[in-house]
Amino acid sequence: METRTSKPRRTMVVTVSAILALGIAFAPVARAGGVRSKVLRMVNATRDQHDLHSLSMDRSLSRDALRHTRRMITSNAIYDPPNLTLTRILQDEPWDNVGASVVGCADTLSALHQAFMHDPPHREILLNPRLRRIGIGVVEVDSQNACGRHSLWATELFYG
Repeated sequence: METRTSKPRRTMVVTVSAILALGIAFAPVARAGGVRSKVLRMVNATRDQHDLHSLSMDRSLSRDALRHTRRMITSNAIYDPPNLTLTRILQDEPWDNVGASVVGCADTLSALHQAFMHDPPHREILLNPRLRRIGIGVVEVDSQNACGRHSLWATELFYG
């Protein structure tokens, strides 16, 4: 005797399967977004401690920051993005005051943020009152590299 699956049941199975497949496909993106959010919270908590307004996340600028972080990892070296203030990266952003970057690596997000705050030029950028927006690109690297095994590499781009 042959059994037939009802149309509503087939539709439900296909829908659930599609949702699961999309969830698996986008899981790394969600994790990256979570790390970016943690960095943003650290930056804004620090700015709040200094009576400065919070920064807003700029997703487009975050893509640029992530691209630069990946270039640094490939080069196994820390360096600022070239031509930042010449509008190469900020050409589509509504900036009028500042285009600045903070780059580095450490073994935890907290250590990375502390390193930025203990470096005078990076501290000055993070505490600049004219900034309004931030783009964050963070990548965890498990292999041995210039920053050590299991390190976090980051680029933070700002404008005001």
